Amino acid sequence: MVIVPAEHPLDWKKPPVITLLLIVINVLIYFGYQGGDSTRREEAVRIYLEQDLLSHERPLFSASLERRDRLEADQQRALEALPRQRLAWLVLSDLEFGHELRALPAFQQDAAWQASRLRAETARDQTSSLRFGFIPERFTVQGLFGSMFLHGSFWHLAGNMVFLFIFGFALEAALGWALYLGLYLFSGLCSGLLWWALDPSWVPGIGASGAISGLMGMYIGVYGLRRIQFFYWLGPLMGYLKAPALWILPLWLGKELFGLVRAADHVNYYAHIGGLVSGFLAVWLPRKLGQMPVDEAYLSKEDPDAPFKRALASLDEQIGRFALDQAAARGPELLRQFPGQPVLVERLYGVAKGRQDRALMGETLKQLFALPPSASADALLRRLAEESAAADAGLLAHPAIQLHLLRKLLQRNESSQALQCWRRLSRSGQLPEPLPGLTLQLAKQMGQKGDLQAVRELSRFLRQHYPEADPTRQLTIYQQHLAP
Repeated sequence: MVIVPAEHPLDWKKPPVITLLLIVINVLIYFGYQGGDSTRREEAVRIYLEQDLLSHERPLFSASLERRDRLEADQQRALEALPRQRLAWLVLSDLEFGHELRALPAFQQDAAWQASRLRAETARDQTSSLRFGFIPERFTVQGLFGSMFLHGSFWHLAGNMVFLFIFGFALEAALGWALYLGLYLFSGLCSGLLWWALDPSWVPGIGASGAISGLMGMYIGVYGLRRIQFFYWLGPLMGYLKAPALWILPLWLGKELFGLVRAADHVNYYAHIGGLVSGFLAVWLPRKLGQMPVDEAYLSKEDPDAPFKRALASLDEQIGRFALDQAAARGPELLRQFPGQPVLVERLYGVAKGRQDRALMGETLKQLFALPPSASADALLRRLAEESAAADAGLLAHPAIQLHLLRKLLQRNESSQALQCWRRLSRSGQLPEPLPGLTLQLAKQMGQKGDLQAVRELSRFLRQHYPEADPTRQLTIYQQHLAP
């Protein structure tokens, strides 16, 4: 049975950074660290066999296994027929047998046996599942955390990462990355603690399944009774259904409880149940108490740009009915509320220019000059340059505006328009302090285009107004390099 949410498409404008980072970490650990387990296992078996421990422990292991698992005759024969290396690892990696062995009087009285066993176990414990896996009967905080990032096989890893992505990207967007990561780790810890409390086993537990089950519980807790879409696959049946999220929790929990009762595989259902329940409660209870911030707009699939679009439509309506005084009054507040929007800057630039509104023009041009390069921002900048050259330029002809415009045109390598802007600024009667450096920069751009006449014009200006300035000397040298 597979039932997974299909409510939200992935929005790469808000990439699930933490979810992708968790996936990368798990993949790197599996291939980079766990890939060396076969070598570590071979080394442990070599030490075990060199110490001749198998001959001492084989009958004891068979008796222990018979007592614990009640082996049938054919299973006993299969055990006896195992190759020495496989049997040695089976004996050495059985932690419960090792625990029983240390309680035997014969073992306690044989110092050589103890030393040999210790050497083999030390090598054995370097394998990833024993070093960082969680063993309830040998509780360690390291194992509780480390087990969340280990996997038993490639398909174990692949399955977990798929579900981590399916649930993670939506939860990260809804909860925020810090809360999401904290709850992911919390549910993973709770999954191990429930297993430790209810089934203190000697078997190492590894895998992100408990934490991912926590994500499933969190998903239900976030949406509660809100109707959302799920994809289901039940044997030959598959499709989509829409239901209150909370209705799916009993199905997921029932599936885990059925697996636990049936106990027909090696899946750690205690961890799944612990993660599922803890993840759900960790989100649902604070949500009920109004103590957990959640992006409701994301849950409702509201367009994140909807407030801006509504404000822009309202502004267009005012401009359309020539209520320019109202549009101008709203302009500064709109610019503060929605910064960096080229379309808004364009609208308000037209209003400010038409009304010759000094305050609105100042706020609008601040945002225009702060816009990052884009087709719309560059087009608006060129429009400003063209309208600055008109006879009725009005406010646009102010030297401070022309200075900012010159800087931006030079940054975008719009040298022809920059030259016209420079001429207006140089003839304004106000020569700002940065002008010599900007003049040199413009001269180099014109020189690259081969416009030597413009370079001579710029050089004459510097020699006349700034004869001792460093840009003047640099431009003189630059002209010498340009000379045929």
